[in-house]
Amino acid sequence: MNEWAPGSNPGSLPPSACRKLGAAIKSLVPMTILINAILDAGRSAVDIAIFTFLPLMIVTFSLMRYLEGMSALRWMAGKADPLFRLFGLDGFGALAIIQLSLVSSAAPVAALSLMAHKRTSERFMAAAFAAVLAAAPANASLPLASLGVDPGLIIVNGLCGALVASTLACWMIGRRSLFETVCSRDTADDHVAARRDLLAAINRGGADAVRVISAILPVLVISLAMVRLIQSTGALSVFTSVAQPLLQLLGVSQQDVLFFLTKCLAGSSAAVTLLLDLHKEQGLAPEKIIHGSAFLLNPLDVPGLSILIASVPALRPVAGVAVVSALAGIVVRTALLSWF
Repeated sequence: MNEWAPGSNPGSLPPSACRKLGAAIKSLVPMTILINAILDAGRSAVDIAIFTFLPLMIVTFSLMRYLEGMSALRWMAGKADPLFRLFGLDGFGALAIIQLSLVSSAAPVAALSLMAHKRTSERFMAAAFAAVLAAAPANASLPLASLGVDPGLIIVNGLCGALVASTLACWMIGRRSLFETVCSRDTADDHVAARRDLLAAINRGGADAVRVISAILPVLVISLAMVRLIQSTGALSVFTSVAQPLLQLLGVSQQDVLFFLTKCLAGSSAAVTLLLDLHKEQGLAPEKIIHGSAFLLNPLDVPGLSILIASVPALRPVAGVAVVSALAGIVVRTALLSWF
C-alpha cells in the first residue's frame, strides 16, 4: 500500500514524512560535526590557555615586575646588552629569547611588554620580535626528549636562528623598511622604576597574565576548531587526492600536510602533541624529527603571532619585518640541522 491511511497503522509514518525526516537527519550531520569540533576546540583551548599558559605567565610576569621594581632586571639587561648589540638586540630583547628558550612561547611577553613600556625604538622591537619568532620554545622542545631527541640541540639551533633573524631585522630589512627610526640605545636609564614589594608585583603580574589570556583565548578556539573540522570532514583527504601529483613531486605525504596545517593553525604545542601520538602508533626515527624540528618548533604560526601581538600591541607595526626575518632564521635552522 503506497498511501498512508489514518487508523490503518497507527504506529507508522507516511512515506513522505519518512523521507522528510531522513533528509532532516542528514542535514543535521554537518551541524553535529561543527558543534563537536567547536566543543573539542574549546576544551583544548581552555586547557592550553588556563592550565598551561596562565600559570607560566603569572610566574614570569610577577617575577619580571618584581625584578623591574628592584632594578635587577635593568642590571641584567645592561650586562646582556653589549653581547647581543652586534645582533641588533638590546638587553631586554636578549632576555626575551632566553625566556622563550627556557620557559615557553608565552614567556617573552613580559620582556617585550617592558620594551614597549619604555618606548624602545622600532628597529630593536622588530629585532626582538623576529628573534622570538625564529627560536625554539621550551614547551615544545622539552617533550621531544621522550622520543630520543636531545632538547639542548633544538634549543641551541633555535638560538642560532634567532640571532640570524634579529640581525636581518635590525640591520638589513629594518634599515630599508623602518628608515625613520634610528638604531640607537633605548631610554631605559631615563626611566626610574618605583620600588615595589613582592605582593604588589604578584598582583600586577597576575593581572597582566589574565589580560593576555583573555586576548588569546578566542584565537586559540577558532584555530583549533578549524583543525578539528579539517580532520573530521575529510577535507584533508580530498585535498591530498586532488593535489597528489604535486605532493608526489615535492615528496610530501598526507601526514606532512596534516603536520603543516596543525602547526600553522594550532601552534607548535599542538604539532608536538600530534607528533607524540603518531610516534606511539608508527615509531618515528629521531633523525627525521630533528630535521623537521626547525619548521615545527617556533612561534611563527597563527596562535603564536596572535598571542604576541595581542599581548604587546607595539609589535603590530613591525610584524611584517619580523615575519620575513624569522623565515630567514628558520631556513638557517633547517640548513644547520640537515648536517646531523
